[in-house]
Amino acid sequence: MSLAVMSISTLVFTFLIIASNYLVQFPINDFLTYGAITYPFTFLLSDILAERYNKTKVLKIVRIGILLAFIPSLFLAEFRIAIASVIAFFFSQQMDVYIFYWIKSKLPKIWWLRSAGSTAFSQLIDTMIFFHIAFLFVMPWSNVLMLIIGDYAIKFFFAFSNTPLFYLFGIRMQKFLGIVR
Repeated sequence: MSLAVMSISTLVFTFLIIASNYLVQFPINDFLTYGAITYPFTFLLSDILAERYNKTKVLKIVRIGILLAFIPSLFLAEFRIAIASVIAFFFSQQMDVYIFYWIKSKLPKIWWLRSAGSTAFSQLIDTMIFFHIAFLFVMPWSNVLMLIIGDYAIKFFFAFSNTPLFYLFGIRMQKFLGIVR
């Protein structure tokens, strides 16, 4: 992986995390925030990178992105939201990478499952961690539960609707560019 690819990928991760941390503070309705719309793209990016590069390099990008996003998130989001986001992102993104590679090793021909499956599962963990830390003692449990359900529903939808983007950038572009391993 070139330094340029690593730098750009890390900056995109960082931007998406910061944007999501800021936007999660603004509800669209009783069960959805704007952060739920931007955040799934971090999983798409890690899956596209995982299709091309090894696990160590992808995890390095994820971890650096988390570190770079932390301080700006503290200024743009409430402290509990920044902390909840970093903790949730740290666990769920790494889980996504590990599950992605596991599915890829067991079912290498089912490309859509490694992307959508790893993302859907990892985002469930992310959603549970984030909303419990960020909002559990701030708002009634029924409101937190509605946010969890709405947030995860949109993330689940994106996990599968991003499949064509994963195919285009993770599978097809690599074949087109002759990057097949």
